[in-house]
Amino acid sequence: MVTIRDIAKEAGVSPSTASRALNKNPHISRETIEKITKIADKLGYMPDYNAKNLTTGEASAVGVIFPVGGNGTPANPFYVNVLSGVNDELIKRGYALSVAITKSIDDLKKNVKSMVYQSKIKRFILLYSQKNDPIAKFLRDNNLRFVVIGQPMNKNDYYVDNNNVDAGAAATRYLIETNDVYKIAFIHSRNNWIFEQQRFEGFQKAIGDANLKFVDVPVDETNNDNVKNIIRLNSDLDGGVATDDLNAMNFIDSFNQVYPNLDFHMIGFNNSLPHVLLEKNYKTMDLFPEEMGVKAALLLFSDRENKDIDKKQHLIVGYQII
Repeated sequence: MVTIRDIAKEAGVSPSTASRALNKNPHISRETIEKITKIADKLGYMPDYNAKNLTTGEASAVGVIFPVGGNGTPANPFYVNVLSGVNDELIKRGYALSVAITKSIDDLKKNVKSMVYQSKIKRFILLYSQKNDPIAKFLRDNNLRFVVIGQPMNKNDYYVDNNNVDAGAAATRYLIETNDVYKIAFIHSRNNWIFEQQRFEGFQKAIGDANLKFVDVPVDETNNDNVKNIIRLNSDLDGGVATDDLNAMNFIDSFNQVYPNLDFHMIGFNNSLPHVLLEKNYKTMDLFPEEMGVKAALLLFSDRENKDIDKKQHLIVGYQII
């Protein structure tokens, strides 16, 4: 079995330097870390994580917490891509990914507590941001390190996000400038998540600048009757901005059932659907979720890997209409 001493001998450094390099200690140069990591990979080194856990009291795992309700399921392509980015970074560090997903906030809190008290997980990524969230409060109260995907409710929280206000305005301007639209629907979930509120802020600005009318359309995944009624009452609707692709497809399906022969121009968010499923008049905003996952992991470990990133407490990801 390959040991730290074997790696240190091959690299021409002390065992303590090799150990700190493999743990990405910020006091070790990047060149040394890369050199020793390559040697460890070449020799087939496998760290003893059980021994490490006993020493540090921290599991070699990161908890990823899904939102309760709405499209917050592992089947949502946006979350799948975020997890892919997170997992790529965890593999580099010898960490595993542990998921908390439940149907109620009480069960979610029990799940997270179990991860902390029984599994000794001390680092988390929240895939959502919500006012008065008991999960975030629990993590703060217990001095656990976590990163929020989205705009945090506490100014001291670490987070990774897009500029959703700008993205909402850009999407709306694109819809207006590339199509002869008169009355636009703003389509969102009933949860009205923080990112949806921010995109609505940008939407309102662009709508106001263009002096156009709009209709608010909350989507219920389990019942489309309310959406169809809104569509019937607004027969002059000819465009829409949806807070994500799944809400957009839900609305388009309802619209086509009410008015099967009318054109409707739509833009959504997340670039999460196969292009063969997209309508001819449909555009989407790519928010680069895999990059968000990568940056969330970088920020999560920045306390011991990159002090410059740690001081920022946040990282921003761009967007692109496709």
